[in-house]
Amino acid sequence: MSDSKTIAALEIGTGKMQVFLGEIIDGKIMNFVGSGQATSDGIKKADIIDLYKAAAQAQAAIIAAERSTGTSIKGVCLGISGTHIKGFRNVGSANVAGADGIVRREDVERAKNDAKSKSLAEGRTYIHKICCGYHLDGQYCTDPIGRKAEHIDAEYWLVHGDTAKLSDDIHIVQSFGLNVEHMVFSGIASALAVTNAEQKNAGVLVVDIGCGTSDYAYFNKGRIFQTGVVPIGGDHITNDLSFGLRLSRKNSERVKIHCGKAVISEDEKSQKFWSLGDRQIGDKKIPMAAINAIIRARLEELFLILREEVEEFLGEGGIRELVLTGGTSNLDGICELASAVLEIPCSKGKFDSSVRPNLRYQEFSTALGLLEYARNERERDSKKKSGPLGLLGGLFNF
Repeated sequence: MSDSKTIAALEIGTGKMQVFLGEIIDGKIMNFVGSGQATSDGIKKADIIDLYKAAAQAQAAIIAAERSTGTSIKGVCLGISGTHIKGFRNVGSANVAGADGIVRREDVERAKNDAKSKSLAEGRTYIHKICCGYHLDGQYCTDPIGRKAEHIDAEYWLVHGDTAKLSDDIHIVQSFGLNVEHMVFSGIASALAVTNAEQKNAGVLVVDIGCGTSDYAYFNKGRIFQTGVVPIGGDHITNDLSFGLRLSRKNSERVKIHCGKAVISEDEKSQKFWSLGDRQIGDKKIPMAAINAIIRARLEELFLILREEVEEFLGEGGIRELVLTGGTSNLDGICELASAVLEIPCSKGKFDSSVRPNLRYQEFSTALGLLEYARNERERDSKKKSGPLGLLGGLFNF
């Protein structure tokens, strides 16, 4: 992969293993050329619990992608998630050294190094070190060089994960002879696919609601200010329906997909849905009101947790809109409910016009975002890899 224009993206998800292949044209344009999928096995809430099973399914997805194009994959841009991924804010400081008070690159680098030098607990490893911006004598700015100040602070959002789990992610890829060229938090990748530069500058919170978890990334002034993982996803809704309605899990998934709604009208509350062929209870009519109550309760829990995590950014000058993506975002009424809980406008992710119409599905956002991230890295050609573990401490700037 390193010697060609082909880019491979691998998403290790709770619901699926997904590989997308893209080809760079003229150094800038991405042409989608193939894909491969396999059902996930050995993964729970985006965490690998059986390395052997997970590796086998990832290999199946990669082989399918190679066969779809006749291309041999050498390396991948790997999307990662999981409840072990955390983040925290850290500020580094430096006094402006020049007698004239002009901020120079050396001053900025000292503040940045101070911000990035925070040690982690044993067993934790950095994934991204993201610069959120700078403060000159307490005033925020994105480009301090050449301005006048006495003191500079560099603000960073530091994303880290469990070292053993991250090593498992890498091992899955390396076990069949491939390189991990980039490792990217899935919430960031999804945001790259479904928002534009204007949204990222204005203030947007992107939430990818997957099967096992919901990953989020908050952008403002074109930079990432916060990321996180909420341990609630579409599978929780399915399990709730199974328990609450006494249905098999397979039938509960069918109920969720075919008639699940986050918000229903008064007329819909009296309607009923036929549950057919369930061995536990046989055929019966299920009130739409009961289905909605279960779905709504779980989604409200998700959005309330999310609101608590981003509370400091919900005021003026912070989050101006919420964008939902991921497979569970397809539920009818989910944006209406999310907007009511977080009290901000909400919409579903929108893909760039360059993305083929047959790929503009919310469940593809992570894989498409990984391709975009890898393309950007190829264009910048600035990252140097020193082995697989070197990936885990890379600088991630927006």
